[in-house]
Amino acid sequence: MSLSRPVKFPLLKLPFLCIECVVKSWNAFDIIFFALTSKRTRQIVKHLKIPLNEIQIFLSELKYIRLDSSFKDWFFRDESEKESSFEYYFRYTDLKNYSLVLQKNAIPLYTNRTNKDITSYTDGNELAALKMAMEFLNEVFNCSVERVWISGGNFPESGDIGLKSTVNLKIYFGCARSQKLNLLFENLKVTGTCYFQVFSTEKDFYVNPKLFKCKKLIIHSDSAAWVTSEILLQFEVPRLNFCDCPFSAEDIVSFVTHWFHSDNKKLEYLYIEFRIGQFSLENFLTEELNPVPFDGRNRVPS
Repeated sequence: MSLSRPVKFPLLKLPFLCIECVVKSWNAFDIIFFALTSKRTRQIVKHLKIPLNEIQIFLSELKYIRLDSSFKDWFFRDESEKESSFEYYFRYTDLKNYSLVLQKNAIPLYTNRTNKDITSYTDGNELAALKMAMEFLNEVFNCSVERVWISGGNFPESGDIGLKSTVNLKIYFGCARSQKLNLLFENLKVTGTCYFQVFSTEKDFYVNPKLFKCKKLIIHSDSAAWVTSEILLQFEVPRLNFCDCPFSAEDIVSFVTHWFHSDNKKLEYLYIEFRIGQFSLENFLTEELNPVPFDGRNRVPS
């Protein structure tokens, strides 16, 4: 037997339990490329129900999927960036080239692979390629998405980014559009915490408060101007956190009074941060609520 060239190993001729042991010993990149080899290998990986936990999706100037906590990233770039300095750097690593077909009849993605990451090139629509990749991962693996980061409105107009739910969502916008954000929340369920930060909005900006299905909503400084006292009453989020107060003292008292006398058992926690000197305590007229004076001895032991 010649040792001058690699010898093919008939992996798929092994008993299934042996195939399972081999495949489960690979890292995420190896399994992805194996699954994309043929219909049979795709079905093998689906049958194994391999968990792919703690996925993070980044939608900004760079668009990529972080596959696990070991920082293995799958980047999506425009074809014009093939000869960028980024790629020049990787010419001096163990660079391998592939042509990946993620879905039936889809255009193959020219793909580079190193030990650290995968880079797939598109015809200019990186968002569509990332969405297709997420649909592939959801189909083949037992996926859970830990966090989605969206910066600058870098997500499809349809609001569909290729997944149904994430534990956490962080939105960071320079200028936000109502329709696009409403479509995002209609398509994406947040089960944990939603971080909402926008620096400016269009005229008549509005996001339906009923679309926030998360357990905790944090609205950052200068991002809550659109939240009126009427909109505040419509939130169904257990834990609300405003890092900057857009309300008057009367609005806050009115909200607390309404909540106190209502059947709303959903709200567990409301935090509103005031600027120094923004209010005087004399403005908070709460006698009708019969508040109990604070006494540390009355605290429930932790």
